[in-house]
Amino acid sequence: MNNALLTSIRDADGRYLSDAELRPFDQMMEGFQTRVSLYNHVRDNGKELVLNALRRLMQTPHRQVVQEHAQQCQRDMLYTLEHVSKGILLYDEDGFMEEYLVWMQNIIRSFNRQSACVVAYKMLKEEVRTTMPGDQSNLMLMYLDKLTEALDTGI
Repeated sequence: MNNALLTSIRDADGRYLSDAELRPFDQMMEGFQTRVSLYNHVRDNGKELVLNALRRLMQTPHRQVVQEHAQQCQRDMLYTLEHVSKGILLYDEDGFMEEYLVWMQNIIRSFNRQSACVVAYKMLKEEVRTTMPGDQSNLMLMYLDKLTEALDTGI
């Protein structure tokens, strides 16, 4: 459950939640089945999404990065997909931003790989856009947009 919802529950100690405090629960439940389907799709097809994105990256000027670091790229992109899908499943964009995105941005910058990673994640976004159902794709793209923006220009 996301941090905002947990905070609401903790703050309501000794009383019932108001309608305004319950609104995030309603919002979370609205798209729950879509988020579960997205999570399952990424779990079952994440490796294929990443490999296809890396194949696309091989057609760019970043070919050498893929040739030299293919295993690390694949591992990191799969790890990113896992965190994105967990953030979406838990309806926890803030948790994704705070717990993963800042960390990932710092790691990529420390290795000076921002440009290659931005292009790689743009390729991954294209894979998501073309292979996932629209409602799932839109959720995933929102998170991947935040990721590419953070890697490219910072948070």
